[in-house]
Amino acid sequence: MGVTAQLRDRLIDRCSDDLIGLRDEILVRVGFDTLCRRAELVGLRVEDLMENERGSISVLVRRAKNDQTGEGRVAPLSSRTTERVHHWLKVSRIDDGALLRPIYQNNVLRRFLDPVVVSRVLKKLMRRWEQDAELAKRVSGHSLRVGAAQQLTMDGHGAIQVMRAGGWRSMNVVARYIENVDLDLWA
Repeated sequence: MGVTAQLRDRLIDRCSDDLIGLRDEILVRVGFDTLCRRAELVGLRVEDLMENERGSISVLVRRAKNDQTGEGRVAPLSSRTTERVHHWLKVSRIDDGALLRPIYQNNVLRRFLDPVVVSRVLKKLMRRWEQDAELAKRVSGHSLRVGAAQQLTMDGHGAIQVMRAGGWRSMNVVARYIENVDLDLWA
């Protein structure tokens, strides 16, 4: 199941007003904007954030499943995600290392999140949204990546642009991600 922009916004609205909620919001926003796989998302480091001349952040996704040489790819963040990342870094007092971290008793720990947390966060937010249990079960750690690819397609971006945005090397893989997108070609 893909988390498209509309669902992403609803999930963000369900984030609590504490450190965990802010971390969860950043996880959803950055995961969607970067089209990262869950392991890539939780592996992002503060050192991977690059400010551009417009004041937005781009993220260096250093290593991917299909990038064994470690060339990486650069993924831009939206202006709203950039604002929220700056806020997260300030409030959490993170200067270096893992961007997304476990939080225990309101303390931000100095280690990386486990990739399984991505799925847990999305399922937790789906339950808070009071969606039926079956829908919450269908959300996975991959749902942000799938939904962002679908959203880009619905927004009129071509398969090549989607392929670049997500770091895919095969058009066949992109086609599987976007096959269920409902497009009105005659609108």
